[in-house]
Amino acid sequence: MKTKVFDNLLLKILSVIAAVVLWLIVVNIDDAVGSRPIRNVKVSMVNMEALTSQGQMCRIEEGTDLVDLTVYARRSVLTNLKASDFVVTADMQKDLQYGSMVKIEVSYVGDASIERVEQSRENVLVSIEESVTEQIKVVVRTKGDPGNNLVKGAAVPEQTLLEVTGPVSVVDRIKQAEVEVNIAGITGTVVRPGRLTLMDSDGNPIDGTYLDYYGKDTDFNVTVTTLNKKTVGISFDISQAVPEGYGLAAISYTPGTVTIAGTQSLIRPIYNLDIPPEALNPDGNTGKIEQKVDISQYLDEGIVIPDADEHEIVVTMDIVPLSSVSYVVSPGQIEFQNIREGLEVDLPESAFLEVAVSGMEADLSGLTMEQIQVSADLSEYRRPGTYVVPVSVKVPEHLKVPEGLEVTVTLVRASNH
Repeated sequence: MKTKVFDNLLLKILSVIAAVVLWLIVVNIDDAVGSRPIRNVKVSMVNMEALTSQGQMCRIEEGTDLVDLTVYARRSVLTNLKASDFVVTADMQKDLQYGSMVKIEVSYVGDASIERVEQSRENVLVSIEESVTEQIKVVVRTKGDPGNNLVKGAAVPEQTLLEVTGPVSVVDRIKQAEVEVNIAGITGTVVRPGRLTLMDSDGNPIDGTYLDYYGKDTDFNVTVTTLNKKTVGISFDISQAVPEGYGLAAISYTPGTVTIAGTQSLIRPIYNLDIPPEALNPDGNTGKIEQKVDISQYLDEGIVIPDADEHEIVVTMDIVPLSSVSYVVSPGQIEFQNIREGLEVDLPESAFLEVAVSGMEADLSGLTMEQIQVSADLSEYRRPGTYVVPVSVKVPEHLKVPEGLEVTVTLVRASNH
């Protein structure tokens, strides 16, 4: 009887052991150790201040601060793993090697059990450079149009110069900072937020990851004003357009009108833009001339030409040599003024005057002798005699006569004395 009891106990123990072994076999088959990739985990750089305190900055080579992990653990553990269960760091103070590599450390911070972690790269590649600070010009770009037939006036950024700090190789590439704001439908003066973009000399944006500047992660405000519009004519002063001895046969310009903008009080009295004489033909050229004139530089303060395409006017001129016609004026055709009492002009003994009149052929063709007025002032001559007297000659507009003309005049005692 005793033997049977022990035999049953032994069988029971053997059964329990067999069950445990079988359970272990099943568990290892169903929850075996496997692997799972976790890709593009960002490496956190620590102790960067070790460089900044020495006036240096660290720039990470693109892509080298991303690492792929391969985690080995049981399937039940792998299923619930996530990237945040791992801390991936590179310590600038402790693990900088050869001046350009920082060792990557991976730590598991979860509460499960894992076998091991393999990583796709061992180091972050870095470039250590001098840290510099530069002031960069801020340029405003606008999009959209104001409402109510208005145009954009001034667009003033909250800072016209932006202080940027960063690695010298990056800062040296910055040409300007641009801020774009939407001004669609605005009236009056408004403040609009925009985002800053640093640009290189080719107009391409610059990555600001390693740069420090105001407005990098916040809005950058721009104050925008609107102006009224008005279309006006253009008037050129041609008094200095042609050199001596030449005349202006024809002049035309395109466009003939321009749209200006300003406050209502400034633009209301303007009907023509008066362009000064020095704007035309400053080099004194002759013949057929085509000249571009930037009329925007002759605007009064507070007035603008909003369309950049209208800043320049194309002026066409035909500058030709003047023609000349000589007229002989007899003493009897000269008006002698201020003759002293007791004296008179001896007309037969006085000389004739030759007047060369120059001008455009069209103007000369219609000139008559009656339109040439010659006068001489005799107030300085008190005794009879023969004198060379300056004369004044008046001819119609657009015609010219030489300066300094003189005539010989004989004065005698008046016959009634």
